[in-house]
Amino acid sequence: MTEYWGRSESIAEMHLFEALSSLANLDKNALADLRNFIDNLDKVGVEKIKSLYMKLRNDKQQVEDIKALVMEYLVRLGEGLNMKDLYASIALGLDRIVQLIDGASYRLYMYIANGYSLNDDLYDDLRNFIETLIQEYNSFYQGLDKLRVDPKRTIKEMEQVIKLEEDLDRLYRSYELKMFKKLADNVPALMLLKDAIDFVESIADVIKESAETLRYLALHRAMLA
Repeated sequence: MTEYWGRSESIAEMHLFEALSSLANLDKNALADLRNFIDNLDKVGVEKIKSLYMKLRNDKQQVEDIKALVMEYLVRLGEGLNMKDLYASIALGLDRIVQLIDGASYRLYMYIANGYSLNDDLYDDLRNFIETLIQEYNSFYQGLDKLRVDPKRTIKEMEQVIKLEEDLDRLYRSYELKMFKKLADNVPALMLLKDAIDFVESIADVIKESAETLRYLALHRAMLA
């Protein structure tokens, strides 16, 4: 047993936390790759966009592989770990994030591959949306990192996640209206972009849901301190 924040932590918890941290770090890298993918949408040709998309596919595969190991480990633990279902929920949420990143990036790749372009307003707003999404995820990431040593800090970071998710809801509604106005005469382009932004908005929702689970774990740890 190891002491953290005034409580004992089992070897099982230590191993599980390390696995979740690896998953979270891979998601962080995938979001950085999504930002790079979007930054290059109007700068490079279709083949380069395809190669950037394939990098995101590789990110997805790495997360899926580690998620599978985490779930197998949880099954082997049986009833030997309190609140293991919450840890499983976070692992599945982190996997869901890269699934949604893949969905968004594929639609954007198809958008460019079909010869469509984003005007400055739509492109700038999309980049702003992604930057805010990354801020939301970074708060979640920092909270997860502090769970073992400072659960009260985790709780504060989760409050920031909730705030940023609300900001993203407002950005989404604004973007949706602008998108319908700008692309009203190009239904195929509108459908692809709408799907892409819906996937991105869903990422924000999954981060919030995972943050709520993490907050519960942090409250439990803080109470036991």
